[in-house]
Amino acid sequence: MDEMKEEYTTEEIDQRFALLTRYERRCLIQFLQESETDHVPVSDVVSHLRKQDPTSDEPDTIAINLHHSHLPKLATIDAFDYDSRSETIRYSGDELLSRLLESTPETHTPGT
Repeated sequence: MDEMKEEYTTEEIDQRFALLTRYERRCLIQFLQESETDHVPVSDVVSHLRKQDPTSDEPDTIAINLHHSHLPKLATIDAFDYDSRSETIRYSGDELLSRLLESTPETHTPGT
């Protein structure tokens, strides 16, 4: 990752907080951070999200939500890239997002 930036704009901070408002995105980001590769298949992400919340939607619905909601939102910070041909997600790291995620308690209420 790049050298840690000490000052962030209000817009950068607000943007990262907005990304962390959904449990699915927090799980996705953490999963990508812990991955041993920089390109993760969407199917692996769907399986991971399903394991985190067994009461969640069917895998097809999770994949649709990823494609139409979560991935486009994550792509707004340039740390995420979705390749539709290979069905993979690349995470290149984001220091501020990582710091905010680390400070977020591990709680989960389905649908949040």
